[in-house]
Amino acid sequence: MLIKTFKKPSRRSSEILLEITQDESLDESLSYQYILQALGERAFGIGILFFSLPSALPLSIVPGFSVIFSVPIAIFALEMVFARKSLWLPKIIAQKTISRAKVSKVILVIVPYLVRLEKLSKPRWAWMTYSAMERINGIVIFCLAILLMLPIPFSNFIFGVLLIIFSLGITEKDGILIFMGHLFFILYVTFVCLFLIRYLHYVI
Repeated sequence: MLIKTFKKPSRRSSEILLEITQDESLDESLSYQYILQALGERAFGIGILFFSLPSALPLSIVPGFSVIFSVPIAIFALEMVFARKSLWLPKIIAQKTISRAKVSKVILVIVPYLVRLEKLSKPRWAWMTYSAMERINGIVIFCLAILLMLPIPFSNFIFGVLLIIFSLGITEKDGILIFMGHLFFILYVTFVCLFLIRYLHYVI
């Protein structure tokens, strides 16, 4: 299969994702490796965005559903921590395929919301995308990917949305979006810790 790469860095994430749904020449099953190459030059942010999308849908409550999408996110996050310049997946994961029809359905549901977020985003707070911060961003994204794998009730949507915020911030070089991702993550962790402390105090 001939692999096409979308190279225009000026295009928005939503436009790049929509191209996958509109290209009739693609096979019915798409490999993860093809998807990475199709996402183009901004593959880190858009790669995380792509694999985060299903977790922001109601069907993510199905046990084990988010694991197949969170593993690539965790790998991408580690690559950010170790400052890799390009995305890589182990062969056993890279060759895994997903139905193009299912991919298109997810993209078409989420894209209208992405477009709204993209209208608010622009390059700003550049220091949030510097090398040191990229490593910190990678650590938080890795933590979110691990949390996404765990059977925490009603949490997948929250983690999915946080990952989408981070990925859009990285792709659009929007430091404010990245900052919001960190802020919401800290608030969520604080809430969970306070809840557990209160619960343990009640039980004990």
